[in-house]
Amino acid sequence: MLTVYKFGPAFGLPDLGPFVIKLETWLRMAGLPYRSEVGDFRKAPKGKIPYAADGDRLIPDSSQIIDYLVEKHGDKLNDGRFGPRERALGRAIKSLFESELYFVLVYLRWWSDEDFALVRPAFGEAMMAGGVPRLMVSPMLSFAQRGTRNMLKAQGMGRHTREEVFAMGRSLVDAAADLLGDKRFFLDDEPSTIDATAYGMLAPILFAPAESPVKARALERANLVAFCERIRGAYWADEPAG
Repeated sequence: MLTVYKFGPAFGLPDLGPFVIKLETWLRMAGLPYRSEVGDFRKAPKGKIPYAADGDRLIPDSSQIIDYLVEKHGDKLNDGRFGPRERALGRAIKSLFESELYFVLVYLRWWSDEDFALVRPAFGEAMMAGGVPRLMVSPMLSFAQRGTRNMLKAQGMGRHTREEVFAMGRSLVDAAADLLGDKRFFLDDEPSTIDATAYGMLAPILFAPAESPVKARALERANLVAFCERIRGAYWADEPAG
């Protein structure tokens, strides 16, 4: 059975990591059995979580894991139903979530000490569950925050003012809501891989306790809220709150 290595649930979410939520949601959509364990960055093939193990094979990256499983088990979500235009649109939607909104979410969690204080205990619990000694957790989290800030500066998000980041986040949320429109899911009325991606990025904004103008805008977009509630009800109703 496939093993997914993750951070661990928190704030009523399946996991702290958006890409873990994406992967696990996809697995539940596809009806593929799996087990999960707290991951260890030192053992991750690319030094990131999630990663997965299938027998002796370690697979990095949520998208690569999904591609591997599609090749092994077939197109469980029937993504092959989409033509060239829908596939191109799906690629653009994926970029909106994973290459843009994701970095807004990282900024909202890690940039300011006040924001980081909200998620720091949950990351600390995940680290200890992964075998990090308690005395090492605080210095390692401080190191991780500095590293994440440097990454955000290199990526570009960290070079903007807080208000500019909020404005970008609101704009991206509006774009996602406009793309969804009155459909049940992003490409049509049946779930596809892109919906697992969307849920992975939207759920931490909508359902985690941290407040921000980005969350406020997301809550104003009723179709996004309904979409996330639809995914949560269909695939996560049996999951205890973290």
